[in-house]
Amino acid sequence: MNKDLAESSRYLHVLHDYCQNGVIPERKKNVMDDHPWIHIDDALMDYLYELMADSHYQTQIKNSRIRGKLFYAEVGKFIVDNIHFLKFQNMRSWTEQNSMQKVLEWSDGRRRDAKTWRQLIEDIDRNHHEDGFDKSFFENLFSQDNKGELPSVANPMNWEMLIRDWRDALNRGLRRVTEQHVKARRAGFETNLRLLMDQVTQHIREKKINESEASQAFDQMDGTWTETEFERKLRDIRLQDKFPEIREIVARMGRVSEASGRERLTVAAGQSIKIEHSSGSDIEGVTVGNDLSALLPVELAQYGDSDLDNVFIYKYLTKELQTFRYKSEITKPSRKLGFVHASRKGPMIVCVDTSASMYGMPERIESSVLSLLEETAVNLHRDCFLIDFSVSVHPVDLIEQLHQQQLLKLGLADRNTLLDVNERKRSDGMPFIGGGTNARKMIEAMMELLDNDGRHYVNADVLWITDFLIPMPKKTSYLHKWDEYRKTGTRFYGLRILSSDEKCKNEWESLFHQIYTIRYRQIKKY
Repeated sequence: MNKDLAESSRYLHVLHDYCQNGVIPERKKNVMDDHPWIHIDDALMDYLYELMADSHYQTQIKNSRIRGKLFYAEVGKFIVDNIHFLKFQNMRSWTEQNSMQKVLEWSDGRRRDAKTWRQLIEDIDRNHHEDGFDKSFFENLFSQDNKGELPSVANPMNWEMLIRDWRDALNRGLRRVTEQHVKARRAGFETNLRLLMDQVTQHIREKKINESEASQAFDQMDGTWTETEFERKLRDIRLQDKFPEIREIVARMGRVSEASGRERLTVAAGQSIKIEHSSGSDIEGVTVGNDLSALLPVELAQYGDSDLDNVFIYKYLTKELQTFRYKSEITKPSRKLGFVHASRKGPMIVCVDTSASMYGMPERIESSVLSLLEETAVNLHRDCFLIDFSVSVHPVDLIEQLHQQQLLKLGLADRNTLLDVNERKRSDGMPFIGGGTNARKMIEAMMELLDNDGRHYVNADVLWITDFLIPMPKKTSYLHKWDEYRKTGTRFYGLRILSSDEKCKNEWESLFHQIYTIRYRQIKKY
């Protein structure tokens, strides 16, 4: 378990909520309330709330996604640094905590030894005099000689009281040291943070960079702002302007499904038109049914009461609503309730060709597409899986990878995943470029993801990013499964990246709902 992450999570949770909309999360007074990770007696949390209350940062975060991400990255690193410091202090205090347990195990004879207990109280006072430990109280308590009764120094309750006060003093000492550490660093940190936020704001305004581009470019960086690195990442992101097919295909991949669940209740509004048989004011009486345009006031009251809406729906379905009975039915507004099947949100699966043929401009286009897909998947809360393939395949949960990369930027990545994240960071384009293309392994990995969790492939969106210079599979079983996926709502899209002089025909056209083609001009070297 990543202990640093566990210790930092409550601070990062509050910080994340703030950076989403610039509104300070409510700080509860009771740890049993909705936000149990927020503690009152916490110097670091106190400073975090003080920092979030600064109107300068609130304004910037409300108006800019990239500045919110920058604030999260910088303040997050400050939090983690303080957590590391506090962890070190806790390790130093371990000796004292171990000593407390040993004191409780002392024999009766050792407790009665005045030299021993006086030396113990002296040592505690030397370490925690500033933290409220009352040396004189315990000296007087242990010096009392109760005639005919158990001496105070031998009373187990007095020793438990000593240990409790010792532990409280130790905790107050840790808080005091943390406050001093935060206070010593806050001035320099706030100066650098304000300078950095203003620098980013000025750069974006001067270069007229839109929020989506800036946000994507910053996500591709290592969490540290530098104009040179930002501009280098931005060049790849701006390929989305040069090749509009990128945004179009990502928009198709990011389709929004209907409400989750098996079915959902809908209301159709319109006019009911019937032949008039008599004049107005023709109410004849009261009946039961489910005509929503003739409801009695008592039923309308139920319809508008959130506590009784289930009763209303039940009476509607059983046609037991009280309604007016008319002599004539004239044209009037009407509503009709009905049920429609809802669609679940399937995963997004992206298969990216990383063979040698994709080196250069195709690699940059792939990186730009993936950047936009990452942002779309996060915004829509969609599962997203990446399969980069050449000679071998490397399936990865893209959302989990983004989470690990964010932890890595804050200095919180688990050692077990650190190497994997470092290998997969797209700091210089897509990884594993080289070798030939093994489409069979990629197709098998894709189908394994689609078959995962029973019928999870329903309403999935699959995207291939490749030159499609891939032979068709010889196994008919692949094609049969492919057809089954299409019938159950899975959509297949392709982005074909070719040089301008490439003329090869695409044999995969019939299997995909749509394949977009991007042609680039190959730079000749002389």
